[in-house]
Amino acid sequence: MFPMRSRTKRKDGLPPTIPSTQSSKSKARLDAVFRICFNFVVLMGLFILVRGVPKYSTIRSAFLNNTYGKKAHLLEPLEIRFPDRPSCFQTALPIGEYVTEEKDDLLHGLKQREKTTVIIISSSSKKLEKTLPLYGDMNGVIDRVLVLWNNQEECPPKVPLYTKVDLFVIPQRTDSLNNRMGEDVLKYTRTRSILHATDDVFLPVRYIRYMIYTWVQNGVDSIVGDWKDRGYADPSSGAYSKFFPEKQKGSNKERRHNIVSTRSMIIGRKWVEIYAKKERVNNFVDAEANCEYIMISALIRKNTERQNPILLDIPEEHDREELAADKEINETLNKEDEVIGKEQRDRCVQKAMAFFGNDIWDPEE
Repeated sequence: MFPMRSRTKRKDGLPPTIPSTQSSKSKARLDAVFRICFNFVVLMGLFILVRGVPKYSTIRSAFLNNTYGKKAHLLEPLEIRFPDRPSCFQTALPIGEYVTEEKDDLLHGLKQREKTTVIIISSSSKKLEKTLPLYGDMNGVIDRVLVLWNNQEECPPKVPLYTKVDLFVIPQRTDSLNNRMGEDVLKYTRTRSILHATDDVFLPVRYIRYMIYTWVQNGVDSIVGDWKDRGYADPSSGAYSKFFPEKQKGSNKERRHNIVSTRSMIIGRKWVEIYAKKERVNNFVDAEANCEYIMISALIRKNTERQNPILLDIPEEHDREELAADKEINETLNKEDEVIGKEQRDRCVQKAMAFFGNDIWDPEE
């Protein structure tokens, strides 16, 4: 027989407890896992605090054929618009929703300011390399940037990651300037104003703020542009000219021009829906190419008792930047414009008179 092990009797009369080494090890492991998880959460919190909530590219890679990531509240399911094109043309689109946001209070100067949606038509990835990251940092004045990709052959560019403003490059079905006022703009613009810009200029934040403020101040039906982009349609001859005729200049010359270009133009979102319904206008612009801004100016004049554009002369320190890479190209185009563009714009001005009335270019009522 084996000898009996003696036990020390506890004072409370219960048998003595035997320490469990297994439970001690389990507790130690749980403590270690908890410390790791806690440290991870702290590090992620610091990362988001410093970098902000990540925004992801919505464009599919032409080579990897996958998305870089997407946020469910920003994107609709992938839409196969172009089954016969490379995968890079298939894009997850932003959610189509209209947001009623707080408006500028011109009397009390509230800090909460109204934002706009920047619309850019482009066919060149190189032109967007500089501007998109800069626009992506302007969350104080921009709600979204919608790049309408008109190039029917080349893949659209990848948008920058980790931007404060949501950037979307949306391939278009046709190479048309009418896309500025097309269905994608109407569906994916969440603000009540739209800021049209071209891909060969960059608009600084104060420039954009001044345009939004002026648009709000003059009413949501107004059209605001840059003084450098002014144009004049002669109501008697139907001729277009860049500068106001000397014989008709007055003390209030900035209000006398009746056309402004879409290089820097802010208008109400409501005009997109009206323009899209003008089938004859759209067909003519597709045929004549560089003509959409004349038709937009005429459309707004027709519905606002021939209201002229508000033309801003922005101080040089806050003025828009003409991209250096395009200066030589722009000079060449300006020379060609002197010969070809004049006749083309004359036809546009006269066609606008046929579409909207012979008095469309008459002075304001």
